[in-house]
Amino acid sequence: MFVKNSFRAAWLGALVSLCGCALVPGLRVSAGSSQPDGDIPYQVFDVTPALIASQKAAELAGPPPSGALPAADPTQPPLDYRIGPGDVLQIVVWDHIELTNPFGAVTRDPVTAGQLVSADGMVFFPYAGLVRAGGKTIEQVRSELTDRLRSVVTKPQVDVRVVAYRSGRIQVTGEVAQPGLVTLDDTTKGVLEAINERGGLNPAASRRDALLVRGGTTYTIDLAGLLSGARPAINPALEPGDIIHVPDTSNDQVFVLGEVTKQGPVVMGQQQMTLIEALTKTGGLDQLSANDSGVLVFRKPAEPNKPAEVFTLDLSQPAGLLLAGEFDLDARDVVYVKATKFAQYNLIIREILPTVTTVFQIDRLTN
Repeated sequence: MFVKNSFRAAWLGALVSLCGCALVPGLRVSAGSSQPDGDIPYQVFDVTPALIASQKAAELAGPPPSGALPAADPTQPPLDYRIGPGDVLQIVVWDHIELTNPFGAVTRDPVTAGQLVSADGMVFFPYAGLVRAGGKTIEQVRSELTDRLRSVVTKPQVDVRVVAYRSGRIQVTGEVAQPGLVTLDDTTKGVLEAINERGGLNPAASRRDALLVRGGTTYTIDLAGLLSGARPAINPALEPGDIIHVPDTSNDQVFVLGEVTKQGPVVMGQQQMTLIEALTKTGGLDQLSANDSGVLVFRKPAEPNKPAEVFTLDLSQPAGLLLAGEFDLDARDVVYVKATKFAQYNLIIREILPTVTTVFQIDRLTN
């Protein structure tokens, strides 16, 4: 009898400890609190109209500029092109066909018949000799050729054109249709133009951010702002040697957990995603177990050594639903829907039921 009573007492103690353990998935947060959770501090905010207004104002202002990146402004004339090694020039001296076409070819391909700029930036032309073209504009090369030809041609009229642009190249990598090189010419090209030239974005490509690597520094490009036009964004003008990388959607997800129909990640597109959209994409709240007055959004710190943010919202009220339709999520946010007290009770019962059944069977055997 003593053994049987001791066993029952031990079982009751275990049951009490189970009821008070972490089996109950209830997160206790209150608005305005700021407290450490282990080594991770966080602050809790109620989602209010004032908070949403400040959020919208920050989105319209756009992200802070990533360094001094000049925009590819189509309204401005392009800068004078600087000739580089590998470019092919077409040099014509009017009324002197023997200089322009010394071999007397009937048909001429401008590229194959042109003057190739060598690796050291030099180009050869009859009676002018070697002329430095690398790093110079077309007008500068024309002026130097004119001066040199005056000794053999009376009032020389010289025309210089670039018929093949080969020196200034940039690389496009990542989730584009045709990763590879893009050649810069005398027209203005930005990040968007380079991506389009390589076939555009793949279905798996991020519609939110692209990376521009220049001189060992990496800049984040607001691709979502450029594609959607929802906020001001800069399309940086490209320079030779730039690298553009388009990542996939791994960092463009929000995670919906808790009492929803289908837990899992939701991929954000180029448009902002609201809380109500994320919940809808996961099938909405679970009708039997969800506590619609306890919806939480966890957001990582915007800067190192800053507290994380937790936003609370009550969807049991009409105002809460309206606010959820305006509250914009950030990438990597975690949305958590709490369970009702009854659902928590049922979870405890499901967890301890096998133990209760086992104890009952043992008790029958001892009797």
